[in-house]
Amino acid sequence: MNIHRLTQDTVGKIAAGEVIERPAAAVKELVENAIDAGARRIDVAISGGGVDALEVRDNGKGIAFADLALAIEPHATSKITSIEDLKALTTLGFRGEALASLATVSDLRIRSIVAGAESGGQLRVAFGDAQQTSHIGWGGGTAVTARDLFANLPARRKFLRQPQTEANYVARMVGGYALAYPFIAFSLDIDGRRVLSTDGNGDAIGAAVSIWGSEVAGELVPLQQPEDLAEGFAISGVVSTPDLDRATRQQQFLFAQGRLITSRQLATAFEQAYHTLLMVGRHPIGCIQIDVPADRIDVNVHPTKAEVRFADDRLVFSMVQRSTREAIIGRAAPPSIPTIVSSPLDDWTIQRRLSLAHPEQPSVLPERVGSPESPPSREDGSTPLVGGKSLPVLRVLGQIASMFIVAEGPDGMYLIDQHAAHERILFESLMPGFETRSSDKQMMLQPLQVTLSAREWETYVTCRDELMSVGFEIDEFGGSTVLIRAVPAVLKIREPGKVFQMMVDEMAGGGRGTTRLESLAISAACHTSIRAGQALSLLEMRELVTQLEQCSSPLACGHGRPTMLRMTADELERQFSRR
Repeated sequence: MNIHRLTQDTVGKIAAGEVIERPAAAVKELVENAIDAGARRIDVAISGGGVDALEVRDNGKGIAFADLALAIEPHATSKITSIEDLKALTTLGFRGEALASLATVSDLRIRSIVAGAESGGQLRVAFGDAQQTSHIGWGGGTAVTARDLFANLPARRKFLRQPQTEANYVARMVGGYALAYPFIAFSLDIDGRRVLSTDGNGDAIGAAVSIWGSEVAGELVPLQQPEDLAEGFAISGVVSTPDLDRATRQQQFLFAQGRLITSRQLATAFEQAYHTLLMVGRHPIGCIQIDVPADRIDVNVHPTKAEVRFADDRLVFSMVQRSTREAIIGRAAPPSIPTIVSSPLDDWTIQRRLSLAHPEQPSVLPERVGSPESPPSREDGSTPLVGGKSLPVLRVLGQIASMFIVAEGPDGMYLIDQHAAHERILFESLMPGFETRSSDKQMMLQPLQVTLSAREWETYVTCRDELMSVGFEIDEFGGSTVLIRAVPAVLKIREPGKVFQMMVDEMAGGGRGTTRLESLAISAACHTSIRAGQALSLLEMRELVTQLEQCSSPLACGHGRPTMLRMTADELERQFSRR
């Protein structure tokens, strides 16, 4: 095949696909342009997930009428004049590709005015076909509106997700920039509904509360600048205490030189700061901003500027890890070891402390774990369970680190994760009522107000019917705030607002079940079960193991984590060099 030049139209569409891969990418480019223009207010609106329409409006310095036509030309920019400028880059944009790419794959309209001009200017571009600029009356700043994204590229358009999912991507991105730029007032409207709004007063914690909800107010700490950082290096931002976590990493934001980036290395550094402080599978939230000398970072390694390369990657890794660790350890309460009650407890105390769904009468025999209603034991001493799985008769010995139950079985030693075990018990108790929509409600003495983030609100709207059917009673209070009037009675929730928000957050990440109801049951069980660090009496431990014995799938919690580990007598002997 002979070599030939691609047509300019083909080149433009390929380039547009590299820069504008989905609506959130288009919004990101326009938001960065607005920040570069010195905007102190940025309003974003989308419909149909941003595919039908998206608009970013700002009060920045604007585009001169004479420059409007040039603004949509490829590689036309006001940010740099030569390659040398990249060594001292102070702007977020510099390639001159964003507007040109968007003009190629959408019906684009730009309206803008500069200070002192008698009138504003407007430019309309329909999928690369530019119309003549015209003068218009315009209040100030710039508004860029794009409609019918990828209408001329149906193959690309069909790979976009559902509108709600695309809207979630936009909400996450706008929320990230609102966190990183608390001195800019941001708003986001999705299908005509305001889901995000910050006041731009410079308060980072206040911006975080506006985006993540009021529950985070007391659980965020600012990062402090380490005294021994080299000149030109800086780190700032806010991170969560170990008492606040999420099921996914979707509320973690990393910024370098002011731009949102993706970095597996720095994300690892952030999470390693919480080592031993968070349960496996839970993740902290936060917004971390890193600045390094301009000649120690390469921002030109990715078309969307999502990835960067640091010359001092180990130093930057250490910055993130150390600063985060120092911030959260400084706020952590001193460790305490609660007294373990060794005397027998009455049934009411066991039910209150374990919060089990249907507590059985606990056995009082110290040598045998079981209850009068337990299935009969087989000849080998194991208890038959559904699906052919079974647990042997276990004798509870004690507890390690207020986290693991130690038990002895006929074939060796068992270590049982008390949280995972209780989660399995609760999940199997919840599912029958959830599936039949017959869960009883526990009315609140007073309605509880919960403010959801934009991402959580979109998920709540989708899952509202399922939440109501399993026992929640919820009213919408305006904006992204809801009133919880009742909760599923079987859960015995101590912190209903926090549990509700964590359930919605986990559902926003896709959930872990095969259906929404199963995902809700898994999440509810996880967030209402006993926690690691909770001391249990011997009687409580026996009751927990008794109920685990009667589960149909006792070996893993709903999230797939093992409930127990076993070491046989032979393995123990080998470890002690007896064999």
